[in-house]
Amino acid sequence: VEHYSQQARQLRFSVFDSDSDSTDVSNLKDTDLLGEVIINSSQLKFQENIPVVLPLQGKACTPDTFIQLVMVPSATPLEEVERRTRGAETAHDIYIGCRNLPKGDLTSKSDPVVIGSAYNPYTAQWKTLGNTEIKQDDHDPNFVRPVTAKQFTSRDRQLRFQAYDTDTTDVAQLKPEDILGEAYVPYSKLLASAGQPISVPLQGKNCKPETTIQFIAVPAGTSFDKIQGQLRGKTTPQDVFVTCKNLPNGDTFGKSDPVVLLSAMNPLTNQWEVLGNTETLKDNQDPYFLRPLSVEHYANQDRQLRFSVFDSDSSDGDVSKMKDSDLLGEVIMNTSQLKAKENQPIVLPLQGKNCKPDTLIQLIMVPSGTSQAQVERQLRGTETPYDVYLGCRKLPKNDLTSKSDPVVQVKVLNPTTIQWDNVGYTETMQDNHDPDFTRPVKVNAYSARDRQLCFSVYDADSDDVSKLKPDDMLGEAYIPMSQLLSNVGVPFDVPLQGKKSQPDTVIRITTVAYGTPKDGLAEDV
Repeated sequence: VEHYSQQARQLRFSVFDSDSDSTDVSNLKDTDLLGEVIINSSQLKFQENIPVVLPLQGKACTPDTFIQLVMVPSATPLEEVERRTRGAETAHDIYIGCRNLPKGDLTSKSDPVVIGSAYNPYTAQWKTLGNTEIKQDDHDPNFVRPVTAKQFTSRDRQLRFQAYDTDTTDVAQLKPEDILGEAYVPYSKLLASAGQPISVPLQGKNCKPETTIQFIAVPAGTSFDKIQGQLRGKTTPQDVFVTCKNLPNGDTFGKSDPVVLLSAMNPLTNQWEVLGNTETLKDNQDPYFLRPLSVEHYANQDRQLRFSVFDSDSSDGDVSKMKDSDLLGEVIMNTSQLKAKENQPIVLPLQGKNCKPDTLIQLIMVPSGTSQAQVERQLRGTETPYDVYLGCRKLPKNDLTSKSDPVVQVKVLNPTTIQWDNVGYTETMQDNHDPDFTRPVKVNAYSARDRQLCFSVYDADSDDVSKLKPDDMLGEAYIPMSQLLSNVGVPFDVPLQGKKSQPDTVIRITTVAYGTPKDGLAEDV
């Protein structure tokens, strides 16, 4: 078209549906008209080299029916038009992963490869950008080789990603029936994710709702390792102390020799990666591991952690020799859950075929380098000592020919080790079913933590408490430390549980400030 500097011209662009195989447009009829638009040449000249997009007017046209016009100097090649209209270009590497791909073969898993293409609006053709490597027998592939694409400042691009099941290393030989699914995504959507993974559904006849394709777009040349660093954000090293309770027997003739393996899920490879292991403890169903497990917490990326408890048969502690059959149980949780409860115990049921409801694992995440003693101090808070005076009423007879000689052992449950720690003993009273012991037991209360106490009453055959046996037990009682603290200076009775105990068999407990002598108590105490 000719543009006149002193005279504007009205231009009409009419789009027809041609039924003729020839280039003769003289045969076109009004009924062949699809739509048209009228614009002045001055408007196009003013926007020279810039696309002008207008709605096409016609009885069958919809609001999204458009015509695009680009006025350029005469004889400008199409390639030059495209360069002028697209603006500056920026290259990106697009890393790709797929989840839950369908099976392409009847007898084996798919061998997926993904081909990326970009739509050229001038040629109305899809241009291949590149392809990933081929993954063998993998329905959840994470490809290491990216597809490189270019984005233009003046124009968005439509991208197409097609996942194929290939039986050859030559992707040029792929056939339409090899396609597993495809997805379309605007380039701008990938860039808006700012280097974070985005997932879109993969469309195909055998695809399920959970069949997806994942993209991570980064500046071209970004290494695979750097991508992981970008996704993670600030890294904080942490330690996790582990305790187990009531582990099942892994051996027929002996107790288990437990060890805990820590693994983390890599979101880019979709694989569990072993991070470390505790020491192995021999013949222990209630292990408290002294060696913590080290893990990194990422500010911008949550991580799935798997704690797997094995029964180790290796004498040299080589965890690489463990088999699936050695697994006692495991639990999976996120680093964010542990970080949210930093310095606090998290107790979870251990999952395994031989695990019971009371088979537990306890995890405590702390800053890296924190010692076990520091963990214990952080958990308990400020320490306050108390003296506990004890007495019993209506104790049962344990010997046929004489009265019982009672002594009381006080124990406290350590939440860090999930073990009962000995606190102390009273003196032994000879031939006495209603003893009032004169020697108090010192018990420490902590501001940040309640503690479970156990009072075990034995019939002692000697003054050596190390010789006490389970069949010497007359009864025991369990109460929380908070019950002691709410009754300071006030005696209270707790029923004693035992096979020979009666309903009126009790232990009498009086808590006083540390150092208060027995004769300093009130008369009613």
